Amino acid sequence: MVPVRLFISLAALLITAGFGARAHAWEVCNETGFVLRVATATTIDGAVTPKGWVRARPGQCLTFVADEISPRYVYAESSDSHQGDIREWKGRNRLCADDKDFVANTEVSCALQNMKTRNYLAVDPAEAVTRLVEIEDFGENASTAGIQRLLRDVGYSISKIDGREGRQTRRNLAAFFKDAGIPVPPTEGEIIDALEKSAKASQEKFGVTICNKTDARMWTSIARRQAGAWEARGWWNIEAGSCLRPQSESIKDEDAHIFALLENEGGTDLILKSGAAVPAQFCIAQSRFAATNRENCADRGYRAASFRPLPSDKDGVNITLTDADFVVASTDGLRR
Repeated sequence: MVPVRLFISLAALLITAGFGARAHAWEVCNETGFVLRVATATTIDGAVTPKGWVRARPGQCLTFVADEISPRYVYAESSDSHQGDIREWKGRNRLCADDKDFVANTEVSCALQNMKTRNYLAVDPAEAVTRLVEIEDFGENASTAGIQRLLRDVGYSISKIDGREGRQTRRNLAAFFKDAGIPVPPTEGEIIDALEKSAKASQEKFGVTICNKTDARMWTSIARRQAGAWEARGWWNIEAGSCLRPQSESIKDEDAHIFALLENEGGTDLILKSGAAVPAQFCIAQSRFAATNRENCADRGYRAASFRPLPSDKDGVNITLTDADFVVASTDGLRR
């Protein structure tokens, strides 16, 4: 399938951006299987100006105007319609960005602009096309890979995301439109739009959502089995009265567990009751961590903690934790 290209009037952009004769078209092509949102930083009136966001479907190329000799940067992240963590296409250059649409001033600190930062990738100004890719390198088959991934995100059985339009993809796509009760759109772009809309709506059914119904700040960790291997990850901070979804993929048949610490004005954090006769032990650390396996925690620089099991017959679960779920810790030092 040929990538869909978004062409913007170059002449109009030249007038709007105020570029001189050195301005030229710069394409950023999404050759991944993810719906992305893209931020760029190009030189406008002599200053590097970060700006976002522009949505890019799988297989779509966005056209920008950039000075052909001045610095330029790009950053992209996957749509929250996809299961799992947000994926990033990034570099090492910290520039301003916001969660919503933004235009930033690099002469003012990001904090003073109420913005965060992202790690942008520096692009060679002579580069006419910048390609955002995955390891699989879908190339011109990126739109098919995107359809496959979105079908999986909605909940259909897609055994492999390979960018090849086989019988399984066609069968599941037909089933999606039949189940949704909507006609099949005429273009690939509209098919992707319909799938993404459905995927966003269905994400609430997947993963783990934890609500903090205490008066203190909470720190949470999740452990689960993936491809036969255990992994525990943490910490996620949940303010009092707030909810957070640290896990957005299905937890069905993954033996998922959670652990939490509750800040205690008296000193040592309170710990989450395991709720099991024989608690499952996983490794945790004082700071942010991703610990594989469950054995020999101390020998590997971790601590063992008793996690609470989650249902294994559901794609997702909502958990509300109150003061009654926590007890005084027998050890200390477990901290973000």
